Amino acid sequence: MPKAKTLDIVVVVVGLAIAAFIIYAFYEALRINPENPFEAFVISKAFLGAYFIVYAVGAVIWILGTLVFLIELAGYTPSLRGLRRSGMGVAHWSVIDLALAALSAAVYGALLAATAPLVIFPGFTWLRPANSLAPLFGMFFGIPGCVGVAIGNLIADIVGGYFGVGSIGGFVGNFLIAYLPYKFVRDHSFSTSTSLGEFYLWGVLAQAFVSALYICWWLDFMQWAVGLPVFVTWGIIAPVILSNNIVVNAVLSPILGRILYPLVKGRGLYWKDRVRVGTAT
Repeated sequence: MPKAKTLDIVVVVVGLAIAAFIIYAFYEALRINPENPFEAFVISKAFLGAYFIVYAVGAVIWILGTLVFLIELAGYTPSLRGLRRSGMGVAHWSVIDLALAALSAAVYGALLAATAPLVIFPGFTWLRPANSLAPLFGMFFGIPGCVGVAIGNLIADIVGGYFGVGSIGGFVGNFLIAYLPYKFVRDHSFSTSTSLGEFYLWGVLAQAFVSALYICWWLDFMQWAVGLPVFVTWGIIAPVILSNNIVVNAVLSPILGRILYPLVKGRGLYWKDRVRVGTAT
């Protein structure tokens, strides 16, 4: 078996193992402290124990993530050779791009809002299986899909009663959930070991850490306006974002992606079939 294929399989196994560990760890935390499982949740302890490190890393991620967000909207994309024209900036969007952004926002927002009653921390976060669609919208529709995910999250915040200062972080944070697999996963078909391996690396693990640190750094930085103590931000919200995004994306996204990719591509909606990076369309 080629080394690359072996590595891809290892990444998938590691991703699934981490998802399984998260479920087991939270079950154990519930068993130990059913009143407040986050006090016993190992991931909560990890975030709080490394508070100064995650805060510093979160600041860097926030700056870079915000810059990437603005650069991509302007029609450029980062590369090893510097910035290149992407042909996917908002000014370059076609009617199809606008429709795909609206579709992504409507579907993502509606499904998020549907689970808003499953509250984890009132006013800030809830159980979100719909997050499994976020990377797919980015991978299939490109930047319009990423923006649609951001808008959909904002819609869900408003409809579900979670809208506030934290929604600013959630807007870009959800954009990044879709953006990382769009940018770094080369094969979006979910039908090869490379596609699955890269997805589990970027669409499961990396996006979960990036989104959790981006959103929670913003909440911590804006503590004077938000009013959340450190334990809530890093001991509850950060572990919830990380855990939810790893588990639902590891389990649901590959299944949904394998089903939806041929449908999207067959209807001429796949972004790589419509846009050539480096040109404006």
